[in-house]
Amino acid sequence: MKLIPSLTPSLTSWVLAQPVFYVASAPTHGAHVNVSPKGLPSSTFSVLSPNQVAYLDRTGSGCETIAHLYENGRITIMFMSVGASPRILRLFGRGRVVEWDSPLFAGWLERLGKARPDAVRSVIVCDVFQVSTSCGYGVPRVRKELYLPAAAGAAGGPGAEPEAGQEEEEEGEQVEQGEENGKFDKYGVLRLRWDKENSVFEDRPTLVDNARKRQKAGKVLEYQVQANLDSLDGLPGLRVARREAGQWLWAADAKAHVRRVLAEREAIVFGFLLGVLFYLVLSTKLFGAVDLVKSADLADLTAGFKQQLEVLSSARVKK
Repeated sequence: MKLIPSLTPSLTSWVLAQPVFYVASAPTHGAHVNVSPKGLPSSTFSVLSPNQVAYLDRTGSGCETIAHLYENGRITIMFMSVGASPRILRLFGRGRVVEWDSPLFAGWLERLGKARPDAVRSVIVCDVFQVSTSCGYGVPRVRKELYLPAAAGAAGGPGAEPEAGQEEEEEGEQVEQGEENGKFDKYGVLRLRWDKENSVFEDRPTLVDNARKRQKAGKVLEYQVQANLDSLDGLPGLRVARREAGQWLWAADAKAHVRRVLAEREAIVFGFLLGVLFYLVLSTKLFGAVDLVKSADLADLTAGFKQQLEVLSSARVKK
């Protein structure tokens, strides 16, 4: 596995050529860790800089990613190769949600350079702080004869996969997009053009068709209210849907915050015990100081009383 601080030009090209990516997120406290597959990346996903990516989020039957990002901002985006060149790439980042009714939405849509799809509910922005790449030897690959019959090499010959443990190809070894079919690398593996191996996939029309129908019927917001109010763990979800449902956002957010604080039982108990300890220490010191003050006052009073007696005695002697 390799860890690098940002996307390189070669990795960026590879990412944008993949047919699917996965988005992982989780609540701070809760039973559900969510992973969502995302298709249609060519029309939804954009690399804005080596450390920032974003994608258009269509209205769906759940809102786990949105709810989790509102709560803690943690997100991981994963890509994997199903072609001849094995690779798994993860983008670790901090995410934020720009909903479709936000004044910032149009600006982000323009930055992505994508057409606004029907029933889009948000732009998910990910500020990447680390990129990891690793071999994808455990991931199934598409049979090469499905997209390039002449590429089906015999086992151990050209077209065979490198042995486990061999390093994945270094920067710049990937096949240029302009080559006809690909080329053999130093391991004798045929590195194919990405558009060749991905040609066996096709986008499902169902999501686009359903979104178009809801958009045309004016029922997108109604569906968002039905499906996107909260997460499986009860975290607040899509804000535009919550407003439409008549929720007081500040009240629901405050309730979620209180739940999150109360879930930190160990921290609460530790804080309570620490407070008791400080109280005992301070009380001991305070009581000791009071005792000292009292002792000092008593000594002063005794000395003053003796002094007065001596003065009176002296006066009597003079008389």
